[in-house]
Formats: sequence, structure tokens, C-alpha cells
Amino acid sequence: MLAYLAYALIIMHIALGSLQSEMDPLLVLAVSASLGLVFSLHIISICKLQNKKIIASSWASDGYAFVCKVSEIPENRARIIELLGERVAVFSYNNQISAVSNVCKHQNGPLGEGRIIDGCITCPWHGFQYRPEDGQSPPPFKEKIATFKVRIEDDKVYVNPKALPEGTYVEAAKIPTR
Repeated sequence: MLAYLAYALIIMHIALGSLQSEMDPLLVLAVSASLGLVFSLHIISICKLQNKKIIASSWASDGYAFVCKVSEIPENRARIIELLGERVAVFSYNNQISAVSNVCKHQNGPLGEGRIIDGCITCPWHGFQYRPEDGQSPPPFKEKIATFKVRIEDDKVYVNPKALPEGTYVEAAKIPTR
């Protein structure tokens, strides 16, 4: 994330440098509008993320957290939740459900906003991929993310809030057919 700060500082250095040598009102307006737009987009993004966040509030006696109903997770997509401060993406695919860390190893992209393509969770930011059952990138890549145990009871999805070590295989919960 510090790369973004460095990028912003470089842009500010260039913009303010150009404003020192030339005080054209149009240039001042363009720089101000650009800064306002970028700041506003970040605030909007944070607000949308907060609205999407589901904090598990219903817990089973064995420590699993109720996430949602099976039907509330679109096919090849995810439901993003927060479990004990950890962002988790719960994916539905091929009539089964898996849960992984919502944070891509590349640049902390939101994996839960991506989708499953060719059997892999695909990060919407840069296309990094992870297998939903073990959180590992397909060969020859080596990135790994944490996985979570999942179960389905009475059309309800439950996730164990304890993350397993990165790259750990977890049997996907099978969605019962009706």
C-alpha cells in the first residue's frame, strides 16, 4: 500500500512544481478538480466497502459463523464477510461453496469482487488467480492465501472463523440438490 503513497507524492510533486512556474487559472482548476475527484472516489469506494461488509453476528455452538443462505451467493461469485476482523470471500461454484481470504497477495486486491474463471478465483484488479479449494495459485506461480472450513446446514452457509495456514486444502461444502 505504500506504493500508492509514493505514487501520490510523485504526482503531487509534479503538479505543484508546474503550478510554481505557471499560475494559469485553468491549470490550477484542473489540478484541484483532479485531486478532488481522486479523493472523492476513494471515499466512495470506502463507503461502498463498508456497506457490502457483512459482519457475522450469529454463531453456532461449535464456533462456526452463519454467513448467509446458499441462494444469496451468485454462481462463480462471492459474498464478502468479516469474521473476527478478517475479510473473507465465500464463493459458490460447481454446486459447492469454499471460503478464502478476501485479500490478494499481489496488491491486496478484493478477491471477493472477482469471479471464478477456469476453476480459479480471479482477482478483479490484475487477474491473479487462486484455486478455491486450497488457496494456491496454479503452477508455475507460488502465491497462496488462507482458506477457511465451510459447511452447509438447512440451506445456510457457516464458516469457521479460524483461518487455516495459507495453501491448506479444504474440502468444499457440497450444495445439496433438491
